[in-house]
Amino acid sequence: MARDRSMVLSSATLQTAFAEAYRSLRTTLSSSGLAHGARALLVTSGAPGEGKSTTVANLGILMAQAGQRVILVDADFRRPSLHRLLPASRNGHRVASVDEFWGRDGVEPVRQGLAELIAGKASFVEVATPVEGLQNLVMVTTGVIPTNPAELLASPRMRGVLNDLCDHADVVLLDSPPSSLYSDAQELTQVTDGFLYVLRSGPQGLVNHGRVLKQLQQGQARLIGIVMNQVDARAAGYEGPYRGGAPARG
Repeated sequence: MARDRSMVLSSATLQTAFAEAYRSLRTTLSSSGLAHGARALLVTSGAPGEGKSTTVANLGILMAQAGQRVILVDADFRRPSLHRLLPASRNGHRVASVDEFWGRDGVEPVRQGLAELIAGKASFVEVATPVEGLQNLVMVTTGVIPTNPAELLASPRMRGVLNDLCDHADVVLLDSPPSSLYSDAQELTQVTDGFLYVLRSGPQGLVNHGRVLKQLQQGQARLIGIVMNQVDARAAGYEGPYRGGAPARG
């Protein structure tokens, strides 16, 4: 995906077709998957460039604006990007407890992340960084990149980490590497409540997407939905005040 902030929603793009598409996704999730107990959601794609990380960031932003407490987890140990997409709050206020966490103004920058949580070397309040301008949104970056990502994500400790994160928030959204390249996403489908599959609009590679989806749905994996990315809003006749919303990139 585009690993800069140009594809991430801001005050300037909240009234575009781009933003409305994510609002529609948020509404769909609230009335279907999330309403049926799916709180830890994996977002993945078949290949690089489909828009999964942008989807994680923008969906998280709109869920937080709707009043939900949201944790974004960068579980892409291969090519992490959430820390480049979302600006961290850096007001320097450190907290000591989970109860105080959601009311704080910010934290000092942290280098620890998901890897340290799984290893038991850090706690939630030590790794979670509030996103600037959004009181209900925090992110957990990868931390120090491990040498065995797939095994770490498949470990029983990862399930425990997710259970703990779900205790601290209403929704946990996880980013992962492309599922056609690595087994990480398939491992994560076994410890999350469901997954969203992101693909670019167009006929290219649909057969391959079907193969990847079949692999991801093995075991207890639950497909919540498929997100079609880079759809041209003008083709549907939406211009005027909606125009200017940039298509998401992977």
